[in-house]
Amino acid sequence: MLEKICMPIKEELKQLEDKFKSVIETDIKLIKDVFTYIVAGKGKRLRPIMLLLCSGLNGRPTKKSIDAAIIIELLHTATLIHDDVVDNSNLRRGNPSVNSIWENKISVLIGDYLFAHIFDTLVDFKDTNLIKIISNVSTQMSKGELLQMERAQNFQMNEQTYMRLISFKTASLLSATCQIGALTSEPSDGSHEENLKTFGNSLGIAFQIKDDLLDYSGNEDNLGKPIGKDLLENIITLPVLYSLNQTSEDKRKEMLAILENGYNDQFDKIIHFVKETGGIKYAEEKADFYIQKALHCLESYPDSPYKQSLLLISDYITSRDK
Repeated sequence: MLEKICMPIKEELKQLEDKFKSVIETDIKLIKDVFTYIVAGKGKRLRPIMLLLCSGLNGRPTKKSIDAAIIIELLHTATLIHDDVVDNSNLRRGNPSVNSIWENKISVLIGDYLFAHIFDTLVDFKDTNLIKIISNVSTQMSKGELLQMERAQNFQMNEQTYMRLISFKTASLLSATCQIGALTSEPSDGSHEENLKTFGNSLGIAFQIKDDLLDYSGNEDNLGKPIGKDLLENIITLPVLYSLNQTSEDKRKEMLAILENGYNDQFDKIIHFVKETGGIKYAEEKADFYIQKALHCLESYPDSPYKQSLLLISDYITSRDK
């Protein structure tokens, strides 16, 4: 499906890939080696794809759109490198993570180097709106990670706080991605920018809730991480959060004891509990609500290959297994 989604921006993506390979220019071999490894293990480029499609929705993608998409991908990459260090993860997209090959110190500094490169590049854009968007999303993602750490093992978190957490941690980047797509299109349109910002935010929330669900039912080979990893590391997910608030006090205490002390061989018991109390069904309905909210943002646009691809991305997110 991803190949079909990319058809309207095939040429722009080729330009992006060619530029991305040489975007980091340095005479320091260590930086070159790590970045070469990162490029070789590239992901789906979901965020650059969305930015370029949004640029074409009410205009056309420009050279600035491609350059901005590279910045977004570098930002995403830098945060993943730091996340893997914080989470002590050995895998990323099914391959050894940067920190599992190079030591944590190097991984942190590589992430810092990418952030520095991003803001150095932004200066050349001479676009205060773009600088503000990137600065704001960097702050929001950091707040999301710190809020998650603050609330780790707090299975009494309310849903409002959970939604705030995933809005910062995940949705903020997709929201900024789609907003920048509108900002860098030709012609650019202020109302188009706000609308696609909402589109990206709603899609980002649905994306994270779907990711929560994969922790219960995904395929380990596809995910590139162990099933149940979030629960094992006491990362709060919507299905278990909902289920804990729907059960008896005795059952709640029993499940909390398992979750807070490490479930080991009791993962099946947790899955049964979450299914039985409607946690998975509730999370699926919540994800669908935000998907519909995202789709509503596209209704005002005339039919086009770009719009069709954005509709397909929405479906891709809800049906993905990795």
